[in-house]
Amino acid sequence: MKKLAFAAIGAASMLFANPAMAQSFSYEVTWEPVESIGGITGMDGSQSAGGGIVNGTYVTTFDDGSVVNGTVRCVGMRQPSNSLFAIHMSCTAKDDQGTYSLIYGCNFLGKPGPETPLGCAGGMQAKDGENAGARGGLTMHWYSDEKSTGTGQWYTAG
Repeated sequence: MKKLAFAAIGAASMLFANPAMAQSFSYEVTWEPVESIGGITGMDGSQSAGGGIVNGTYVTTFDDGSVVNGTVRCVGMRQPSNSLFAIHMSCTAKDDQGTYSLIYGCNFLGKPGPETPLGCAGGMQAKDGENAGARGGLTMHWYSDEKSTGTGQWYTAG
């Protein structure tokens, strides 16, 4: 499972295609290993403030049956224990229809640890192409070292 509990960076994600289609979609991401960055071990042995970078490939399937393939790169960082989310992630996804910025807030689906799946919610924005500026919402379930699934919906056209 995840080498870093925060490995949820990934989101993401990544999924995207034409926001002008104004339809919902589902996606699946295949992740490469997470590269850990920094972090400090607390007096109680817990890891804090660690981060990481991860790359992946995604397949997005829209409600109309159309499919888009792309790549995604995310950076994530653990948050303080009193935060709304345990992990924050920022991602860039790219496919033949454009480039997208993604953000996620993630929490452990069980006791925090490197083997615990993550549940995430977030937002997205088309950064270029005819749909530049379009925005939408995302969910993601990062359930293993290498896999996550999610859903999304574009809310505004570019």
